[in-house]
Amino acid sequence: MQQRIDWLDEKGIDPNAMYYTDLEMMEELLVRQRSPEKRLPEIRETLVLVAASTREAIGEIASKFESQTGMGVTLSSGPSSGLARQIVAGASVDIFVSANQQWADEINDAKLSAEEYVLLSNRLVLVVPEGNPAKLFGPRDLNSERVRRIAIAGENVPLGIYAEQALRKFDIFETLADSNKVVRGTDARVTLTYVERAEVEAGIVYATDAKQSSSTEVVYAFDTACHDSIVYPMLLLRHAAGNDAARAFYEYLKSDESIRIFQSHGFDISTGA
Repeated sequence: MQQRIDWLDEKGIDPNAMYYTDLEMMEELLVRQRSPEKRLPEIRETLVLVAASTREAIGEIASKFESQTGMGVTLSSGPSSGLARQIVAGASVDIFVSANQQWADEINDAKLSAEEYVLLSNRLVLVVPEGNPAKLFGPRDLNSERVRRIAIAGENVPLGIYAEQALRKFDIFETLADSNKVVRGTDARVTLTYVERAEVEAGIVYATDAKQSSSTEVVYAFDTACHDSIVYPMLLLRHAAGNDAARAFYEYLKSDESIRIFQSHGFDISTGA
């Protein structure tokens, strides 16, 4: 599998980033080029853009897929908003996994998708640095003088949208914003990092990200009625037409083996389309 690269912001990929090809894959390609009689039909690498919160799980799935099929997958992760804008702008992408329906609909409205499948769901939690130094136990504690800053994701990023909805449900978002307590992360993982580094007293993140963190504590789980349903639509894009490897990986992400991996990372499984 080619090295995964992360999208740095909503404008695109680091221009200095490079893709690296696995040595065994390179050797295989050289053998095919030098031995026409052994050359196999060309299989195009599958490019998959995924919401930052799915990076580890889908990376693990992609590695298993490659080892089982020999088909290559390149992953790039970042905020769903930025990834969707890149696709609409013409990026040659085969599969897109968004962290909300809104950015999947942007792709659908642009008539760039061939199929859609609601792959996963998630939950929202309030986390604090290890040891809970500010002694916070719920959303209303965020108004305390003990809280200087709280991390939530950007206003166009799915996690940020869900977090703002939850805070408004408790009628505290405006107070926090007016007090300059709100710190915005570019995506779900950056938002969690603020809490892990104790740069903020608390943060609102996905339950799956909190599960992977050893330096934060969950102090509150938001009721799902506090925000829109957290779903992860997966789109097979029109660019993937004729790419059998892309179709195969799209189906593999729905397989029982993939479901077990997603569940091990804390995701809930949706029912599909």
